Amino acid sequence: MKLREAHRERVARNEVRVSPLWAQPCLAYNVQIELDPRTKSSLEQIQQSLKQAEPNLLVCPQKTLHVSVAWLVAVHASYPVAKDSLWERHAEQWTMELTRIAAQSTGFRITYEQVVATDSAVIALARPAEPVNRIRRMIRERLPLPPETHNEADLVHTTLFRYRGSLSDPEKFLAMLEEDMSAEATAEVDELIVSKELVYPSLEAEVLARLPLASR
Repeated sequence: MKLREAHRERVARNEVRVSPLWAQPCLAYNVQIELDPRTKSSLEQIQQSLKQAEPNLLVCPQKTLHVSVAWLVAVHASYPVAKDSLWERHAEQWTMELTRIAAQSTGFRITYEQVVATDSAVIALARPAEPVNRIRRMIRERLPLPPETHNEADLVHTTLFRYRGSLSDPEKFLAMLEEDMSAEATAEVDELIVSKELVYPSLEAEVLARLPLASR
């Protein structure tokens, strides 16, 4: 509710931020949770309903739906050296430490509960956040990431849409989200993936490593 209220006025005033990078080549190295086909299908049904109500949404394709855990080399950040060089320099150490972190983290389940419009995206929020935030803390503490990479997220969410332009009827859209739209989907999480993002937002990406979590 805090997140919804924090963004509601801006969205109601149609102060939404268009996604300038959409479908553009990019480069990033990320730690993510890959969703199973059943969970992706449930989230896609929500997307279909909302897209009919609001044409100025950019739909994140089903294959791209994921949970971001941490950035290693971030898509929006600038670095003093080439991003690929950074990855090549640190890939072995980072991947080894991420493998240890995954092995020290028990598999868990997340449940999507609500759909929220922020000023930059429409997201499906999931709980509980603590299993993911524990992994995020270990990454911050144990990986020597570049100072330009900022990992401060504490929400567990999946981005469903970005904005193509101003909403056609922001109040109607917000009312639909608040009255009719709940996210009823559950995902079993048993691994982390390291992903190389090539077209934003993950429209083209390459899985570099799959890191199993400990059995429950």
